Amino acid sequence: MTIEEAQPAGHRKKFQEISEHLELMIFLGKLQPGDKISSERDLMAQFEAGRSSVREALFSLQRKGLLAIRPGAAARVTSPSANTMVSELSGAARHLLRRPEGMRGLQEARALFEIGLSRRAAMRATREDLEQLAAALEQNRLADDQEEFIRTDMQFHYTLSMITHNDIFTSLNMALNEWLVDQRRVSARSKMTFAEAYEEHKAIYDAIAARDPIAAMVAMERHLDSVVERYWQHISG
Repeated sequence: MTIEEAQPAGHRKKFQEISEHLELMIFLGKLQPGDKISSERDLMAQFEAGRSSVREALFSLQRKGLLAIRPGAAARVTSPSANTMVSELSGAARHLLRRPEGMRGLQEARALFEIGLSRRAAMRATREDLEQLAAALEQNRLADDQEEFIRTDMQFHYTLSMITHNDIFTSLNMALNEWLVDQRRVSARSKMTFAEAYEEHKAIYDAIAARDPIAAMVAMERHLDSVVERYWQHISG
């Protein structure tokens, strides 16, 4: 029996001990971006652990964006990004989407998030920001088929997140776009026309351009409410 197998129930698993130790070293600055991590063999000896535990620990740190691992090369410390942080949620989000209550939960989360984005954009958008949002809106107006409309719809919402100048907001928007892309396709097949959806986007833009955070929040809430309503009406047949 190995040391790992002999651990009593309730104790931390060996891979958790290893990953927490290395994460603390990174947090304290004892390991800097670009530094090599000890070899698997050295980590096995240091922690009296099996190879599988060491590899699981390194993989968990890679998923957190703290390590870069390439076949045949030593693992190196990296700096986590907002995209890395959000990607950790993707597995759980896809699992939730398999259930109706999960879809509803993500729809509510998106509404809360994007209503807040609209308020922030109305308060802080620069002239250049508004030009970018106007360009995205115009592309949405010109879309003449379903796939193009979906693409420009996503681009409009993505641009709105970008003009907040917060990488975490932008990464969250990208993730929500990815998780809810099927919702967009279903809504696009509903009775609502592209022109009607465009007008909802325009109302959001107009409120932001007028520097009216309350109107921006209301316009976004109305838009997302209609998206959700069309989705569930189409699903229920």
